[in-house]
Amino acid sequence: MTTKYLPAVFLAAVIVIVVAIGDSASAQNAGGAVNVQKFGDNATVQTCDNSTIELNTDEKQMLDLHNQTRTDKGLPQLCVHATLTEAARAHSQEMLDKGYLSHDSSNGENLQTRLGHFGYTFPGYSSWDYGENISWGSSYMGEPENRFDAWMNSDDHKANILNKDYREIGIGARTGAYKNNSGNMYTVDFGTRQR
Repeated sequence: MTTKYLPAVFLAAVIVIVVAIGDSASAQNAGGAVNVQKFGDNATVQTCDNSTIELNTDEKQMLDLHNQTRTDKGLPQLCVHATLTEAARAHSQEMLDKGYLSHDSSNGENLQTRLGHFGYTFPGYSSWDYGENISWGSSYMGEPENRFDAWMNSDDHKANILNKDYREIGIGARTGAYKNNSGNMYTVDFGTRQR
């Protein structure tokens, strides 16, 4: 083979590898409920209304931990709700930006009011429920598995994760400084609404 064809052969090999990686990155979990495509540090997942949303790596890992645990306990998996995700991300970012850790917003707004501001409202529904888990950690304690394990070892947080009525989830994982330490802030909002 002459050297003038080496760049073309190399380019063809790279394209084949990229296509193979792209094909293998599309997957379904064991229950078939969540379709995932990996693009760099983000994962595209199917939402409750069959559209898609991008989750960062920590958010996707947290989703998988919730759904695997629920599946192991015979509970339905949670679908990602875009509005709950928006609310959870905003709350995690606000807690980092304003240096606090609370279920209430910095202006004193409670969870139900905050969810309503983002459009997750309850009027018109015959039954509804919602809940929230929040956490912050640095270094290995900021990893999704560590925060999830801490929640599973707390009765109130575990009750949210294993609530048989919840069907929807929004996860907000943000990285930043809290009390002069770099780490990850997590908000997980749960909900269910039935007409």
